[in-house]
Amino acid sequence: MVSNATDRLIETYRSYSHAISAEVLRKYPAVDRDDIIGAAELGLVEAANNFDPSRGVLFKTFAYYRIRGAIYDSLRKMGWFAKDAARLRFESGANQFLEDCADVARPAASPDAAVQELHNLTTSVVNCYYLSLTPLTEELPESGVKSAEERYIDRELRERLREALAKLPKKNREVLEAYYFRDETLEGIGKRMGLSKSWLSRLHAKSLEMLRTALEQVGVAGAVSG
Repeated sequence: MVSNATDRLIETYRSYSHAISAEVLRKYPAVDRDDIIGAAELGLVEAANNFDPSRGVLFKTFAYYRIRGAIYDSLRKMGWFAKDAARLRFESGANQFLEDCADVARPAASPDAAVQELHNLTTSVVNCYYLSLTPLTEELPESGVKSAEERYIDRELRERLREALAKLPKKNREVLEAYYFRDETLEGIGKRMGLSKSWLSRLHAKSLEMLRTALEQVGVAGAVSG
C-alpha cells in the first residue's frame, strides 16, 4: 500500500520528472513524447517507493538518477536508436552508476580524500564511455575512415580492455560484458543471475570501480582518466 508521504513525493515531483523527460526529448526528438513521460513517471514512482530519508540523501538527487535511468532503459527496450546504441549504453550505464553513488550518504572527508573520491568517480564514468565505444571483437575497417596508426591504437586498447576484464571476478566481468557488449539491460541480467535490479545496479557500480583499478594495472589509466 502506498503511503501518504509517498503520494506527496510523487505529486510534488511529477513536474520535475516531466522536465527531465523534456531534457531527454531534446536529444531524441523522434521518440514518442508520451512514452518518455510514462517512463519518467515510472522512475519517479520507483524512487518515491524506495526513498529512505534517514540515509541523508536529498530526494531530488535520489529521484534524478532513477528517472533518467528509467527513461534510458525504456529507450533501449524500444530499440529506436541502432546507430546511437553506444551513446545510449554510455548514458544509461553512467546514470546507473551515479544512481548507486547517490544512494550512499558518505561521511565527511578530508579535502585530499574528497579530491581523490571525485577523481575516482569521474574516471569510472569515463570508463562507461570507454566500454560503450570499444567492442571486444575487431570490426571490419571502414575504408578511408581510420589511418593504420589509429587502427593499431584501437587494437591495443581493445587488448588492454580484454586483459583488464580478465582480472575481474567472474560475476563482475559477466555484468560488464553482458551490459556493454551484448546489449542486455540490468534488469534482464539480474533476472538471469537471480538478483534484483537494485542489487544488480550495485554490482554494476562495484564492477566499474574494479575495472578502473584493473585498467590502471595494465597501463590504460592515462587513456581513460586524462
